[in-house]
Amino acid sequence: MKRLLLVAAVAALVAVPAARANGDPASDVLITNQVYIGPEVPLSNSDRDALVKTVAAANERGYPIRVALIPFTSDLGTAVSLWRHPRDYAKFLGSELAFVYTKPLLISMPSGFGFYHGRKPTTKEERVLARVRPGKSPSALALSTAQAVRKLAAANGVEVPAQSSGGGHDWRDRAIIAAVGLVVVGLIAYVAVRRIGRGRREAQPQQ
Repeated sequence: MKRLLLVAAVAALVAVPAARANGDPASDVLITNQVYIGPEVPLSNSDRDALVKTVAAANERGYPIRVALIPFTSDLGTAVSLWRHPRDYAKFLGSELAFVYTKPLLISMPSGFGFYHGRKPTTKEERVLARVRPGKSPSALALSTAQAVRKLAAANGVEVPAQSSGGGHDWRDRAIIAAVGLVVVGLIAYVAVRRIGRGRREAQPQQ
């Protein structure tokens, strides 16, 4: 009986973090990381790196900020009711992180941006964000989020350089395009050779 109780207690302890991760994944990631990007978000490495490096540069230069990129409802976990309400989600997520992080927090959704800084006023930041148009696709949203971070930092006297996203394609994208191009060229050459061979055979006099 004691062994069964012990197993049940261990199982309960293991289940709690798992339930929390499913409930609000961004709150788990942002405890230690500066940027939350859902694992299923289709971003190229270059777009992802550009956003992460922009946030890191802002922190290193004296403007602390953490960012949650939310292009899909699935990135909210069980907080899906806050979809299209970035300001409300910013407050919700900020309260989740309050025991480890109380500095600026930026939420990025296709519908807009949300900013939270505990009990401090955010009127200035909201005016800054109102001048940034959020992207609708994941790639465009990541680009506009990096822009928002730079503008927020600049409004607080911190200059953050723009990071190159590599035109939205990483080396794998270019490799795939090159491979497809080679296949197309090969098919064209094959068809041309076949036509030349057929023409020569038809041109030969029949015996």
